[in-house]
Amino acid sequence: MTIHVSSYLKELGLQESESAVYLSLAKLGEAPASQVAKKANLPRTTAISILEKFHNEGLISTHKYKGVTYYWIESPEILKEHYLHQAAIAGELGSLMSGLYRSEANFPFAEMHDTRSSIRAFIEKTLASLSKGDVIYTIDTPHEGNYAKIYSGNVENVILGQKKRRGILTQTLVPSGTFTGIAPQKYKSQHIVIREMPAEINFVGSLWIIGDTTMHFSGNPPFVVAFKHKKITEGMKGIFDFLWGISKQKLP
Repeated sequence: MTIHVSSYLKELGLQESESAVYLSLAKLGEAPASQVAKKANLPRTTAISILEKFHNEGLISTHKYKGVTYYWIESPEILKEHYLHQAAIAGELGSLMSGLYRSEANFPFAEMHDTRSSIRAFIEKTLASLSKGDVIYTIDTPHEGNYAKIYSGNVENVILGQKKRRGILTQTLVPSGTFTGIAPQKYKSQHIVIREMPAEINFVGSLWIIGDTTMHFSGNPPFVVAFKHKKITEGMKGIFDFLWGISKQKLP
């Protein structure tokens, strides 16, 4: 039994000496450090150090009687609760770190969102990261209504207004014959240049290129996939520039 318990304690990250102290105290129930050290076959100073570590971690309790400190384990469940608490903390840390992870490093990354709320949050975070005078390059299909399926009309107008106030330019390519399907208030409420692609080029969706990031949106079903990769995005921007050069300007 003791061998099996020791192996589990090792899996939890306890060193051999720590396992020996923990098991010795579990068997003794309550004891001073000298008695624990003797049963664990360890120097007294080593046993005290380990016991104090366990006490600081909340695994054991102490009390003093006539100047002597006694240690005890109230219940083996304490060990379980300790690691459950650590797992909960790790979960919270993971959530907090997700926004910091590689935020200042030039590593490629990809992410995907498939709920309206998470897509809205992603778009708003992306726009908030831009500086005055930045350019968003897009290829859109107006009649698909991708944005309308994610935003209500009022919210979409607020987002477009924010782009205009911040001086963000949008260069948009749309399929041939679709410019007339764009509601005038949408292009009047932002700083945008629109060109129609040649008739033989088909495209369905909403593609954004911003800096070294490429994003693809869809409203049916709602999702956005984004990847940050300098070389790949440079290639996508090259394709955009080619299409831009052979497309017919509609606005302004």
